[in-house]
Amino acid sequence: MSQRGPAGNSSGREGAGTPGGTSGPGRRDAELWSLAERVAAERGFDLEDVTVVAAGRRRLVRLVIDRDGGVELDAAAEVSRALSAALDEAEQSGTDPMGGAPYTLEVTSPGIGRPLTLPRHFRRARGRMVAFRRVDGTTLTARVAGADDEHVQVLTGCDGLQPDTVALADIERAVVEVEFSPVPAAVAQALGLTPASEPVDLDDTELDDTEVDDTDHDSADLGEDSDVSGSDPAAPTGPADRSGGSATGGTR
Repeated sequence: MSQRGPAGNSSGREGAGTPGGTSGPGRRDAELWSLAERVAAERGFDLEDVTVVAAGRRRLVRLVIDRDGGVELDAAAEVSRALSAALDEAEQSGTDPMGGAPYTLEVTSPGIGRPLTLPRHFRRARGRMVAFRRVDGTTLTARVAGADDEHVQVLTGCDGLQPDTVALADIERAVVEVEFSPVPAAVAQALGLTPASEPVDLDDTELDDTEVDDTDHDSADLGEDSDVSGSDPAAPTGPADRSGGSATGGTR
């Protein structure tokens, strides 16, 4: 794990280098967000969130990243190492957004229960069942077929094949549903996906306790906010598995 330590908490929304909220020194939060976003973007990732929480005498700095196709453990570990190195350079140059305090750095991908808020989130959830709650209080559970900047295209109805749309502006909350069975063959065919043959429980809590260490003291573990592409046999092979992996880099 990469160690030193920040203060504050920043949460990402669409837009370059723009923390969605802070608690703690705002300037340092913005600097941390900007640095993390640059490191992630250089490796082809969107920065979805940055949080900083107390963890004993240290701070836990968690980055949530994502991209089309999902996040493999090796890629998350590479982002963790690169950000750790960038923070070391910032400390040496006197521009450290962490203020020199001890921290533990963790890089993860979105967990299955993370709310979908942006067009790219729905696009990456194509083929998944999503529970929508609209601003008027009505609800809908439907399978995502696609998304543009204003609408989410879904399949609904008793047969799961009836097309419908949900305006992004009307969505109060949307989360991916845990599925225990493969996507029906007719639905998978309509979406151009290949249905899997075996059901599986997608609950992230089933994915704890898998950890790999390398000689550079880097580790990657499957955790609560994580993503391993292609590891979910219950989902169609088209959408990436959004259920999980996290990586932590070297120590300082």
